Amino acid sequence: MKKVFVTLAIIIVLIIVTLMVIPTFFKSDILRLIEEKSSKYIQAELAIEDVHLSMFKNFPNLSVSLENVVISKQETDTRDTLINIPLFEASVNLRSLISGKEIIINNILLKDCNFMPKVNVDGKANWDIMVPSDTTEVKTEETPTETTEESGSETAIAFNNIEVRNLMLNYQDEQAQMFARIDAVNMALQGNFSETNTILNVLLELKNIYLRQGKSVWVNNTDFNWQAEIAANLKELQFDIKKNDMSLNDLKLDLTGNIDIDDDKYTMDLNLNAPDTKFESLLALIPKDFQKEIEGVKTSGEFQLSLSAKGEYYENHLPTFDLRFNILNANLKYPDLPESVEKINLKLAVTNPGGPIAQTRADLSTLTFTVANNPFNMNLLVVNPDDPTLKGGMKGIINFESLKKALPLKDITLNGILTTDLSFDGKYQYIEKEQYEKFTANGKIALQNVLFKNADYPAGISVPSGEVTITPARLNLKDLKVKINSSDFALAGYLANYLPYMFKDQTLKGNFTLNSNKIDLNEFMATMTTSESDTTQATTTQSSAPAEETSSVLAIPKNIELAFGTNIKEILFDSLVINSIKGNIETSGGIATLKNLSMDMLNGNLIMNGAYNTANPDKPSVDLNLRVTDMDIHSAYNAFSFIKQSLPIAMNCNGKISAAMKFSSELDKEMSPIMTTVNGGGSLSTKGFVLNDNPAMTQLASLLKNDELSRLSISNLKIDFKIEQGNIIVDPFTTNIAGNPTTFSGNQTADGKMDYTMSMNIARKYFGKDIDNVLKSIPGANNIQSLDVDVKLGGTLDKPTITPDLSKALKKIEKEAGKELKNNLLKGLDKLFK
Repeated sequence: MKKVFVTLAIIIVLIIVTLMVIPTFFKSDILRLIEEKSSKYIQAELAIEDVHLSMFKNFPNLSVSLENVVISKQETDTRDTLINIPLFEASVNLRSLISGKEIIINNILLKDCNFMPKVNVDGKANWDIMVPSDTTEVKTEETPTETTEESGSETAIAFNNIEVRNLMLNYQDEQAQMFARIDAVNMALQGNFSETNTILNVLLELKNIYLRQGKSVWVNNTDFNWQAEIAANLKELQFDIKKNDMSLNDLKLDLTGNIDIDDDKYTMDLNLNAPDTKFESLLALIPKDFQKEIEGVKTSGEFQLSLSAKGEYYENHLPTFDLRFNILNANLKYPDLPESVEKINLKLAVTNPGGPIAQTRADLSTLTFTVANNPFNMNLLVVNPDDPTLKGGMKGIINFESLKKALPLKDITLNGILTTDLSFDGKYQYIEKEQYEKFTANGKIALQNVLFKNADYPAGISVPSGEVTITPARLNLKDLKVKINSSDFALAGYLANYLPYMFKDQTLKGNFTLNSNKIDLNEFMATMTTSESDTTQATTTQSSAPAEETSSVLAIPKNIELAFGTNIKEILFDSLVINSIKGNIETSGGIATLKNLSMDMLNGNLIMNGAYNTANPDKPSVDLNLRVTDMDIHSAYNAFSFIKQSLPIAMNCNGKISAAMKFSSELDKEMSPIMTTVNGGGSLSTKGFVLNDNPAMTQLASLLKNDELSRLSISNLKIDFKIEQGNIIVDPFTTNIAGNPTTFSGNQTADGKMDYTMSMNIARKYFGKDIDNVLKSIPGANNIQSLDVDVKLGGTLDKPTITPDLSKALKKIEKEAGKELKNNLLKGLDKLFK
């Protein structure tokens, strides 16, 4: 008996060892198979970090795990990742793997994937990685055996169940300006995929769907669930939906029918409808972020939703389809509010008889509702999306105070009246061709005593009056007055090309005059900072993706061309007060052009011409011509970062300057100049210039043993300079420093390193007693009333160095005293100056 147990134990150990060793033998075969298959079918790089094989996890099948599978493709200068799969698991039938004729994969699991399909501006898709079929190969009767053998050598793969957990989809189509995101895709697909006919059981869950095209967000924060049983012919790609349970958020939907997939077309016969027709069911479509806002809402009325699609779908050909969506006499009332939204009626039909997209017709024949006895209605008919004919209108009165009595606008003050009455009819091409006489559009939109307040705008946004009259060519703005917090605006003018701007994303054009008594930019910046902080916090809370770096760059839209004539009495920006702003500003292609923009600031006047360029928002820049008159230099130092960086000497200066200069520079994210990109030049002049406690002059005063030179008063000064990549080059100029004629020239680098020379003729009275005593001992000293001294100013702006050059002074002393005293004199002066 003991021998039996020993023998049994040995067998068990051998089996376990065998199960542990078998995966090692097949690991290289698995990798070889993956590489062989991928290189045969895809033109992209497949990277696998690691492979794990196990016989225990799904015994008697072989369990295969791949970690960090990445499919990517090298573009011109970047690597574009199509899919990243942290974990790929498969259960493989071991017997089929040994035989090599047909590999049977029982289960496939993809977990925590990132799928990032993209179409660039040229229409090239990053998922277009399949190796094209070789259609040039000619089969001849002479080599049938070889062809058969090659075909027969292909290893067949069959699989049964596919599961996807927590896949994140991020789709970008830059050419069509369409963007979609699904935070989580969960799917379970069961069936015998090796059979021609099988039953597929589908479980699909999509969380937080987002869809945007251009500027229009069609779907946001929406969930989709679908559970279905589908009869499938996998050879002919024919699918027949037998049972299904579908929902969009909590709205139940029913989908029946069948679809056949061919190489270049789809043949379908599908029907979709909503089994529950109560109006309250529609509230399930409201994004989840706002679901709490509709708790307790009482509704009545019904809706109808149906969609049928029958026929063939291929390029520029649609099947016969008919979409009907109706809301019938619905009402909506919040329990704690006195008023309700009543008589909600909507009738929408989108149809195509089967054929090109041009035969599509979208008819919103009715959209009406009433709030506190104020009715509002609109209609819109669009025929042929390729060359649309538009017909519609809008008419009604919205009393915002009554609106707040019907809708829960919490923590918001809202008053005033909006009146609309407009209609339009004609082909859109008439607008594009500026044949406005063929397109009818007229009406007006008026605002009266509108007031809006919330936490961001506690003082409110008020519109005492404003009217927009509508023509096919223009929106004419008349007497629009707006007050935001303490800032006020009065705007008049027009917007042209507004329909192409809305429908085709073409350029919006306009011309306005802007008048204001006061604009406080500090209030706007505080509101923007708060909003950005809230947005960043919300993004961080809702998503694991890192928040984008915030920027203070004010981007000019490229497709807006506006001309402003300004007359602003006061602008507040930080501690700066700017008065009497007059001139013209024009925007085009992301560039704002300034024309004779004049303003009073820092007790002087500034006139600007030039451009602020955000055509590339990541690299904003300025190119300006500036004329400054009598501006206070100390105040300018405190107001402008460029002066702080390039001329910190101005910190201890008093006086007024005038300047004419050209200035160009790239800007950083805080809209400050990037010093290494600054170029320009000009001239600067000043009267009554006083310099206090400057490190360089303090060193000079110490050198000459006279403290009077540490505080300088300059009566007149004119400087010509150039700026090249942030380096300042000062042309030689002559002035008086404490009554001593001085010629100054040199340069400083963008990082503040200085190389200046001051050639000074210093009166004897400015030398200290020690130096004067040395001079008195020299024969002929009475004839020496001044000395020429060159001073080299080096170091950096904040740590300057002073190096004297006494060669000119010594020549003069030598001339007066004779050569025999030269050596002793040099030693004495050198000792003193050290």
